Amino acid sequence: MDQARLDQRVAEINAQGYTILENAIEPELVAELRETIRQVHVETKAAPRNTPAEGFATLRLYNLLARGEVFQRVPVHKEVLPLAEALLGPECLISGMTSMDIGPTEKPQFLHADDVTLRIPKPHVPLMVTTIWALTDFSDENGGTRIVPGSHRRADPDYSKEHDSQPAVMSAGSVLVLHGSTWHGGGGNTTRDEWRLGINMQYCAGFIRQQQNQPLSIPVDVAKTFDERLLRLCGYHLFLGIMGHVDGASPGAALGIDSAHETAYQDPEG
Repeated sequence: MDQARLDQRVAEINAQGYTILENAIEPELVAELRETIRQVHVETKAAPRNTPAEGFATLRLYNLLARGEVFQRVPVHKEVLPLAEALLGPECLISGMTSMDIGPTEKPQFLHADDVTLRIPKPHVPLMVTTIWALTDFSDENGGTRIVPGSHRRADPDYSKEHDSQPAVMSAGSVLVLHGSTWHGGGGNTTRDEWRLGINMQYCAGFIRQQQNQPLSIPVDVAKTFDERLLRLCGYHLFLGIMGHVDGASPGAALGIDSAHETAYQDPEG
């Protein structure tokens, strides 16, 4: 993504709380991700988790980086990561990475902001960025994500009330990028046989606790195959050379990942 387009997308998110990157992901990658997720569904006998947040006709997979090499290409994608870095800084982390396959009969998810757990008065600068990858077409009928434009400048929604929202209609390969304070939720699926598959790829500022603990979720042998940027995004390195150390060493060093070896307080100004 060149600087002019990046600046435009940042401006859109600052103004309305979201932007849609149309057809940003290569069709081959979209197809491989879709096929891999649905194969894991079969292998793990995935079933709805039956909670209001996770859905009653929705299949979810957490910890995707541990489930196949193809998922390593998601957090570092050249059309998406630069936007997260522009909003959160280059030391940002993966907060969570989850697939969501919304099936027929699913009811709308309640509207929420992903940064609700931060307990910081709003509005505030983005501390989380949510990117929702469409691996199938998203429509109003099949459960496309619903959003409330401008809600990133408001307090968290009152869950006991109804709120006006609009569907993020987009084709497979497109990515919805949200300020972490923007109200959104999975839509209801009123189709007879159409499933709506997406990946929720969340980033957070480097000093924010991750929603999914990446270093403990990913087998060390798998993490050793990650490139340098992905290791940093997962949190195997130190934040600003100090935060997150294990007895003075980076988490990666403590786990025996040589390429993530760092020692704390090496910067004389730190």
